[in-house]
Amino acid sequence: MKENYVLCDASSLISLTGACLDSVIDFFHDKFRVKFVVPQSVEYEAVARPLSLKTKIYCFSALRIQNLINKRAIEVVPESKDEKTKELMKQGNHIYHAAGKSLKLIQKGETEMLILSRELNIPSLLMDERTTRFLIESPITLKKHLEDEFHTHIMVNKKSLMSFSNRVKGMNVIRSTELVYTAYEEGFFSKFGSKESEAAEAALYRLKYAGCAVSFNELKEYSKMMK
Repeated sequence: MKENYVLCDASSLISLTGACLDSVIDFFHDKFRVKFVVPQSVEYEAVARPLSLKTKIYCFSALRIQNLINKRAIEVVPESKDEKTKELMKQGNHIYHAAGKSLKLIQKGETEMLILSRELNIPSLLMDERTTRFLIESPITLKKHLEDEFHTHIMVNKKSLMSFSNRVKGMNVIRSTELVYTAYEEGFFSKFGSKESEAAEAALYRLKYAGCAVSFNELKEYSKMMK
């Protein structure tokens, strides 16, 4: 098990750089020798593709991620075999059914992360995408969420769920908010002096608006823990 390695998806890196918190990656890499890893598909999604578009809205975030790669705080690894990704994605997308149709909930990028987690023996996943996280950690909670969203009863294919759950067993999903809160505990915000907790709280709220799937209730809990 590679305990000092963290496998990252595009959503978490975009949230961190969008909130100008990419220095948190440097902090863990420099102080604790944590190696953040991304597959080539995430590099394309988070860096190459935004830089190739005419619109410049995501370019600054892409350049910040590219800088982390250039400094080797983030390591790019080859993609997993497409056959394995397709197989697991098929399983994941046949778990929940509404009105007789299966719900397509996970995409190639997220599925590839799960395959690489097994292949590289990296159980820690930095992922802000809510659906995949719930599918790994709490599929029943996801079922209830889908029922609220679609206002209909959701059927669960227990065989597909069991097969999928067995393949992702032991994976630990963390969000960018949890990474930043841990950085706070380790002194990342101490440079703000008496405003340390206030700066950390502001950073967590900024992450929500940068794309991290975190509720206001969760943010309030973080605030309480920092008092």
